[in-house]
Amino acid sequence: MHSARHRVQNPDAPHDGATAPLASPAPTALAVEIPQLGTARNTWEMDRQAAATLPGTPSSVAMARRFVRITAAMWQLPLETLTDAELCMSELVCNAVTHTGSSRVHCRLWSARGVLFLEVDDEDHSDLPELGPADADDEHGRGMLLIDSFATAWGAVPRPGTAGKTVWAALALSGD
Repeated sequence: MHSARHRVQNPDAPHDGATAPLASPAPTALAVEIPQLGTARNTWEMDRQAAATLPGTPSSVAMARRFVRITAAMWQLPLETLTDAELCMSELVCNAVTHTGSSRVHCRLWSARGVLFLEVDDEDHSDLPELGPADADDEHGRGMLLIDSFATAWGAVPRPGTAGKTVWAALALSGD
């Protein structure tokens, strides 16, 4: 069973590119602030990266999980990191193929400064994902709640100059 991660983003702050400082009082093994995706991508030197472009179909969820498993094996990531990354990537891809009209989704994994970033690009910039309540009998609506529980930070940003957005999650690489 997965252990829940605490959320580091201010629950009142929009997921729009602002820095996501570590929340207190819940401590974490991660000793750095996790900036939003654009800041991290532009200022942090990447240790490693991998990418895959998948069709915008439900079968891509399984392909994304396989992409994460293969990449995690090559990078020799701990099992706990693999399971959390696999779950988060599955939810990110599922949301992209379910809630957008994307003909393809682009998945990326990269690491820097003890953080694993998972990104999914889609072709629809109109709706940025938000946390919302899910009733006990709802069949859908828990994807971002799961990401919020397992990721150290997450967000969504429109992709400038093109239709689409990037939805991302960050996981601490403790013990890596």
